[in-house]
Amino acid sequence: MMENVKERRFPYTIGVALNLYITQYVFKENIELELHYFFAGITFSSISFLILSYLNYKASLHTAAISGLTMFIAALSIHLQLNLIILISFLIFSNGLVASSRLHLKAHDTVELLIGFIIGLVPQFMMMIYWV
Repeated sequence: MMENVKERRFPYTIGVALNLYITQYVFKENIELELHYFFAGITFSSISFLILSYLNYKASLHTAAISGLTMFIAALSIHLQLNLIILISFLIFSNGLVASSRLHLKAHDTVELLIGFIIGLVPQFMMMIYWV
């Protein structure tokens, strides 16, 4: 529970660096196409959180993580033509659980949760153009 937004900058910077490394060197575009673009989306989300921290705004990283995973699994279901509706339903339910737990703990307000949800979802959605 980091109350001060400035405390989040160093972990966000480490996260951006690690995500860039994973995207470029671990999951190469020509070998693991799906995972490369999944981590590219995570990198964009991480950069967004870093920028928001310098604007002194706190958004929900937990909500971004679960919404990004939900979007990726939905895109993977389309790409591989698999019926993953039960998993996707569970992840949508998990989005609600994560958001309600963050509200219950008074860690975020609804706007911070919504911003986190969008920051997690949109980059994964945009990455679909390249691999689905």
